[in-house]
Amino acid sequence: MEGSEIARRDHQRNKSEIVKLVKEMFNQEKWGDEEYKKKLQELVVKDEELVKDVIKKIKLEKGLE
Repeated sequence: MEGSEIARRDHQRNKSEIVKLVKEMFNQEKWGDEEYKKKLQELVVKDEELVKDVIKKIKLEKGLE
C-alpha cells in the first residue's frame, strides 16, 4: 500500500469514528454533553490533520512537492 492509500484509509476510519460518536450522542440523548463535545473535537482535529497528510502524500507521489 502506498503512503497516500494508508493515509486515506486512516482518514476513512477516523470519519467512521466521528459518525459513530455522533450516533452514540443522539442515542443516549447526550447531544451537547461536555464529555462528548471534547471527544468529538479531538476527532475533528485529528481528521483535519489526516486530510492535510493525505493531500501532502498525494502531491509527493505525483511529484508536485
